[in-house]
Amino acid sequence: MKKKDIILGIGFIILGILIDQLIKIIVRVNMEVGKSITIIGNFFYFSHVENTGAAWGGFSGYTVILIIVSIIILGFFIYMYRKINFKAKLIFSISLVMVISGTIGNLIDRIFFRSVTDYLDFIIFGYDFPVFNFADILLVIGFFLFIIDMVFLNKDEDETTNEELVDEPKEELIEENQEETVENDEDTIKVEE
Repeated sequence: MKKKDIILGIGFIILGILIDQLIKIIVRVNMEVGKSITIIGNFFYFSHVENTGAAWGGFSGYTVILIIVSIIILGFFIYMYRKINFKAKLIFSISLVMVISGTIGNLIDRIFFRSVTDYLDFIIFGYDFPVFNFADILLVIGFFLFIIDMVFLNKDEDETTNEELVDEPKEELIEENQEETVENDEDTIKVEE
């Protein structure tokens, strides 16, 4: 893990949180709860909803439990953050940044407002999709990328790491053998004298 990657990642996390919170503040200040603005008729609306639950309104009213679950998820991804490397593990690093910033964005709402401010409202093929927010987008895409990395991309990295680990001892053995050969040659020269 490089210091540059850590700083870059923290910068993106803060940016994600700021964008999320700024939009939520604008919605809370300018729209009453339940108000909706039509952007594209029968498709996209900007609606102010305060969600006391999780996705699709599940676990509504269980704010404390949702805060605890969010902190556990956040802790896991912060632990994984030690492996961040935008050059060698781009998808993995992007997924960490997205999940961490999305989790913190919604966690701020739950802690300070006891609900999450949602505003993106879509009707897709006649189905009124649950209202969501920018932090939710970060979370969903972040988890998706994390799973893709773990299932498909991480195998290649593990094989590379294993190959490197196998090659390292060989190089050390070669160096040790060369040193012993030099020592043996010196002993042989001394005996001949």
